[in-house]
Amino acid sequence: MKNQEIDHYLLGIFSWFGYVLPFQERIRLIKEAGFASTSIWWEDEDTPWPMKKESMPQLVRDMGIFVENIHVPFNESGALWSEQKSVRTNIIKSHLNWLNACADHQIPIMVMHLTEQGNHPAPNRSGLESMLELVKVAEGLGVKIAIENTLRSDNVPYILERIDSKYLGFCYDSSHYNLTDKLDYHLLDKYGGRLMSTHLSDNDGLKDRHWLPGQGIIDWTKVANHFPTSYRGCLTLEAYATKEEREDSPQNFLEKAYQRAVKIRDIITEEAK
Repeated sequence: MKNQEIDHYLLGIFSWFGYVLPFQERIRLIKEAGFASTSIWWEDEDTPWPMKKESMPQLVRDMGIFVENIHVPFNESGALWSEQKSVRTNIIKSHLNWLNACADHQIPIMVMHLTEQGNHPAPNRSGLESMLELVKVAEGLGVKIAIENTLRSDNVPYILERIDSKYLGFCYDSSHYNLTDKLDYHLLDKYGGRLMSTHLSDNDGLKDRHWLPGQGIIDWTKVANHFPTSYRGCLTLEAYATKEEREDSPQNFLEKAYQRAVKIRDIITEEAK
């Protein structure tokens, strides 16, 4: 990579990290561990500690944490590609509502899937039309859409190739990528200038484990070597404590997670020199 000055990335972790705790408690622990940002799963919390999702962004800000993005539900997201407009209507409407929620709560990015687990339709013109409709609204609202690479590796490039907008980019999920493209880093190499967010975690090459970086087989130096030097967003972990880790305290898990995030940041910064 060319020598280029790198800003000090904010380090973040997803607001769910594997421990059943009230949302406010999880955010407090994230803050105390040293993280500066988080992302929110955009659904109301279930019992035993129900909280409306609309209450979450301000609570996070009150804790002194940056709300990087919301991750919206992906159930039925494969319907975005349906050739029947009537089938696409409801899922498009849901995403339009979530885009408006981002604008209402001053959240800069909406992370979304193009498919749900177990249903991976081939990229087609209908899906492109769905995304064109969403991007047009996103541009008007000033909200960015980050489409996440999942277990179908061709749909993100398909959309990025056909929609040129500064309000459309992608979320790089390292675990998903290790299960699909492995040593081929074309997504970062070709579209790195449109990287908007990250989901950093590790796995064993068999399943989406959501392990902390360093606990699986991903070569983080190679990831860093392909990481775009233009990126100025957060380095965010989407890692959950394992059963064994949950036997220890959430404080200890988050302390370990923060140190792993620091290490990833250091590797990326060093490889960019």
